[in-house]
Amino acid sequence: MKKHSFVLIRFIILCPLLGIIAYGLFSCEEKKQDKPFVKYNGPLMVTDNLSITMSDSGRTTVKVTTAQQIKLQNEDEVYPKTVYVTFFDKNGVEYSSLRGDSGRFFKNEGLYRVMGNVFFFNRLQQQSLSTDLLNWHTSQKKIYTDSPFIIKTRFDEIHGIGMEADQDFTHYTMRKTKGVFGIDSVTASGGEADVDTTSN
Repeated sequence: MKKHSFVLIRFIILCPLLGIIAYGLFSCEEKKQDKPFVKYNGPLMVTDNLSITMSDSGRTTVKVTTAQQIKLQNEDEVYPKTVYVTFFDKNGVEYSSLRGDSGRFFKNEGLYRVMGNVFFFNRLQQQSLSTDLLNWHTSQKKIYTDSPFIIKTRFDEIHGIGMEADQDFTHYTMRKTKGVFGIDSVTASGGEADVDTTSN
């Protein structure tokens, strides 16, 4: 009799307990099913101390370095820290360099955009370009901006808004320019003259 009473007591205690556990499991399952699916839109990858080397026919043509790269879902890349781009000639000698406070690479367009205190310098031509935003199109080998800029050479200082140049800075076109241009001119006295030129 005692054995039956003990079994009955256990049954009475366990039934509500099992019911509570079953209810809890069912509630958790319901919560899981009710929770909406959220697609992850964060970065695919974050890389520190990045160095990218581009080559043509086995020789290095361009080197991009930055302290951090964030690769996005669409495979674009964001460079939140200072970006440095170095251009090399066919002999592997550096001839131009570019730096900016930050940058971005648009993969579908093959376009790098460098922003903030941008400075481009061609050692061979001794020419520099300063602006706030500069685009570099890798396949077209062009640099361009629609922002205000300053170009300095050994003889000239040119201010303008909007320009385009070859990535080696050998040829460039400018819009809305003004500045001081040094021009060699042959005069009766055999002297040289600096001419102020403003064009729109």
